[in-house]
Amino acid sequence: MSVTEEEVPADRVVETLEVVLRAPPFQRSPKLARFLRFVVEEELAGRGATIKAYTIATQALGRSPDFDPSLDPSVRVEAGRLRRALDEAYAQNAEALEVRITVPVGGYRPRFGPLEAVPAPPEGASVPEPGDAPLPVTESPRAVVAGFSPRGQAAVIALLAGILLVLCIDLGLTLSSRLAGPPAIPRDVAVRGR
Repeated sequence: MSVTEEEVPADRVVETLEVVLRAPPFQRSPKLARFLRFVVEEELAGRGATIKAYTIATQALGRSPDFDPSLDPSVRVEAGRLRRALDEAYAQNAEALEVRITVPVGGYRPRFGPLEAVPAPPEGASVPEPGDAPLPVTESPRAVVAGFSPRGQAAVIALLAGILLVLCIDLGLTLSSRLAGPPAIPRDVAVRGR
């Protein structure tokens, strides 16, 4: 359950959700509307702990079961769009809403609170996305590189190794053809050409 859910009855959250979903940002983007409805309904049903990038992608955004959130940042990107759409919806409909629904940066579980209890970010403030946070410093020499998961790192290394191999083969063929000199012309072809 979300931290602030105790303070707001579920029926008020549902009423607010319906008003928010009628706001222009969500009318323009059915994908964002599905995303928001999914996370709010899952949280209210007591399944907030299962709200992860994979479940959002496969159950709300229509992605296939082979979706890999470590290789595809689309859920994180949509979450950023969702946060901006929520801010816009609240700016446009503040008088009609009693409950603020937020999706805090760093996760996808929604929070619910009285409208005045959860202030909107200041105008023009940039809010980092979950993947934009600085990587923690670890003592392991095998620390995460450039935000890639170990599986992503292996894929990048394999790709670079393949490119290096192709370049080495190409260089080797070029050098061997130059060292061999011009191709030999068979004697009978040389005689016929005269």
